[in-house]
Amino acid sequence: MKHARNIVTAITLSGLFIALSVILQRFLVIPFGMPSLYRLSLGNVPIIMASLFLGPIYGATVGAASDLLGATLFPVGNLLIWPIISSTLYGIVPWLFLKLITLINRKTKFPMLYPFLGVMFIILELFIFLNNEVRHPFDKTLPPLVFTTGVRIIFTAVMIILIIGLILIFHYLEKRYKNVVETRYTGTPTELAFSILLMALVVDVLYSSWWKMHAFGSDFLVSVFFHTAIMFILLPLQTAILAILGNVYAKSSVARMLGEPFKKEVMGSETNETENSEK
Repeated sequence: MKHARNIVTAITLSGLFIALSVILQRFLVIPFGMPSLYRLSLGNVPIIMASLFLGPIYGATVGAASDLLGATLFPVGNLLIWPIISSTLYGIVPWLFLKLITLINRKTKFPMLYPFLGVMFIILELFIFLNNEVRHPFDKTLPPLVFTTGVRIIFTAVMIILIIGLILIFHYLEKRYKNVVETRYTGTPTELAFSILLMALVVDVLYSSWWKMHAFGSDFLVSVFFHTAIMFILLPLQTAILAILGNVYAKSSVARMLGEPFKKEVMGSETNETENSEK
């Protein structure tokens, strides 16, 4: 009886996440490029919430259902399978990455987010300094974008400020709220930010750039560049929203009722590791 009630509760919560995702993706979004190749949106946040709070199975269901429902109710062009796969991955990889990152951080005792941000900065700098111009990202008939010396200097300065700002923000949150905020579902701020960063890198930067190249003929490296820029813009917002809502959810009666996804398996493996280390 309790198991059936938990399933009903999880399904009800999934329906709420689907509705929120559709609203955010279809109404609170800033599209640019044709045909809306790039989007500034927090529509994947409810999908990530489903992944972290309910597990990857519910997360994948919420992701696929929200994209299908949104495309059905508010159609824009032909229905494509590629965005549906992206939304499905939003519901799977955050939970997997967070578990992996949490395990690595426990062993290394150092947030892996910081060196990863440095690597991303170097990659972006290499791209803009090794290319004198790139094909226009929004319209192939327009002249290419030229990377002049001024553009490179401004871009480098903005990226340095952004990277340093992100490191300072996450370092402050890590120290200030480490023992205050409930981290059962979202991990520490740096763990959560790193998992979102890896998710965006896999799903948006690499996968989305690949399918847009095949579907719309967009330049792969240009898409990678713009998706990476969007990733850095949205990262602090996504992290803050998920950390706050994760703290609220962890203290709710719904969380106490449902428990953590796959908690038995995770706790069992941790117990075995502890016993082996003691031996």
